[in-house]
Amino acid sequence: MQNKLKMLAAVSALMLAGIASAESTSESLTRIDAETLVLKARERQLEVQVNIVNKQNEILARQTMASVISAPPVVGDPVIRAIEGIGKTMFATLQMNDGSIVDVQSGDILANGMKILSIRSSEVIAQSKNSQRIRLASYAPPAPGFNPSYPGANLPQPALQPQPAGQARGSAR
Repeated sequence: MQNKLKMLAAVSALMLAGIASAESTSESLTRIDAETLVLKARERQLEVQVNIVNKQNEILARQTMASVISAPPVVGDPVIRAIEGIGKTMFATLQMNDGSIVDVQSGDILANGMKILSIRSSEVIAQSKNSQRIRLASYAPPAPGFNPSYPGANLPQPALQPQPAGQARGSAR
C-alpha cells in the first residue's frame, strides 16, 4: 500500500511537472506572439514613414516642375515656333532672340549655351548655363495694331436703327 502511495505521489509529481512545463510553454508562446505583433507593427510603421517621405518628395518634385512650367517667358530665351515628330523622336523649331530659326532635338546645345533636355508634343524644357530648368514659351505673333492707312479704317460705322416695339426682327410687313 505504501508503494502504491509512493507511486501515486510520483505520478502526481510528474503530472504537476508536466502542467508546469505546459504552462511555461504556453507563456513562452504567448510572449513570442506578442513580440511578433510588436515587430510587425514597427515594420508597418516604417513602411508608412517611407511612403510619407516618398509622397513628400513626389509633391516637391511636382511643385518644382510646376514653378518651372508656370514661370513667365524670359526676354532673350528662345521661343517655340513648332514641335513635330513621333514617339521619342521629337524635333522643335525655335526662334532665337536675334530672329534666327533653328531645329533642335533633345540633347542639343544652343548657341546661347542652353541645353535642350526634353521635347514633348506641347513643351520644350531647356537648361540654362546656370543649370536652371526652363520651359520655353510658345511663339506669339505680335498683335496687329491700328493702321490708319488701311483701306476702310476711317469709314464711319453704320448706326443701329431702333425697331418699333412689337415688331419682330426679320418679319415681313
